Formats: sequence, structure tokens, C-alpha cells
Amino acid sequence: MNSLADLVVGYMGAPLDSSGMESSSQTISVRNKSGERMLTCALEAGRLELGPDASGSGSHESFASATVSSDNIVQKMVGRETKSKGMPRLIGEIMATVMTAAGPKGVNFARYSLDYHILRNYLYVLNVWGESGARNLIPAYSLQIVEKYLNEDKSFKDLAEKIKSKS
Repeated sequence: MNSLADLVVGYMGAPLDSSGMESSSQTISVRNKSGERMLTCALEAGRLELGPDASGSGSHESFASATVSSDNIVQKMVGRETKSKGMPRLIGEIMATVMTAAGPKGVNFARYSLDYHILRNYLYVLNVWGESGARNLIPAYSLQIVEKYLNEDKSFKDLAEKIKSKS
């Protein structure tokens, strides 16, 4: 898990390129000052070449919140009934087509994925270790994302409140 990394390099949010992985662009996520220093050193040493900033379209926040709200793990934490099996394949394929057409693209898809996992993991830690445990165990950059959703997204705030009220 790269959640404690100072700098992360990967393909998520990078432009698709048919020339193969050896020459395709990758995305760099700088998480803190140490990561900034690493990036600067690599650039100054000529070991890295930067392209344009990653781009994307579509809002990622509403998709992240909706995915968290429907997640079976989260449903179980708040005492709701969980699904014992997935949707039929044809319905799943239709949903995937709609999500691909209407959902976030490029770097905003990467933001959706990161936010979704951070939010779900926050709720899990909140459920297991309580609010003070969550504040102590979750990295600061993740807490910034969590705070944004707690302040701006009523459905996520309601989920967190239900979990807090259980303890």
C-alpha cells in the first residue's frame, strides 16, 4: 500500500498510449515536502522528464460518495442489509457503459478512485477505533479529503455519524 509514500508514480490518470508501457506516460503524485525534494532531485539530475499536467473531465465527488454509500462493507458497518450476490451480468455491463460515458475521465477518474478508497477506509477505521483513533491513524492528506466530504456531502456525513453513534 502506498498510502505512506512521499511520492507515488503510476499509470492511474495518465493518458492512454498504444506504444507500450515502456514508453507511456505515468502520473506522479507528490504527497508532502519530502516528495517535493525527491522530485526536484530527480529533475535536477536529469533522471526524469515531465510532460503536461494530467487532465480530466467530469465531477468525481458525487461518484465517490455514491460508491461509498453503496459499498457492502460500509452497508454492514451502518447496520444495513448487504447484498449476497452481484447484479446480473447484462445489467452490470449496461451500468459499466453508463458509468464510462457519464462518469469522470482521466485524472478525475483517478481522483474518484482515490477518494472512494480513502473515504471507505476512514469509515472502517472510525468503526473499529473510533473518532480519536481515526484522527491518529489516518495520514494528514487523507484527513483533508475526509474533511472535505464531511463538510460538503450530506450522505457521507450521515454515514460517519451513524458509525460514530454506534460506539
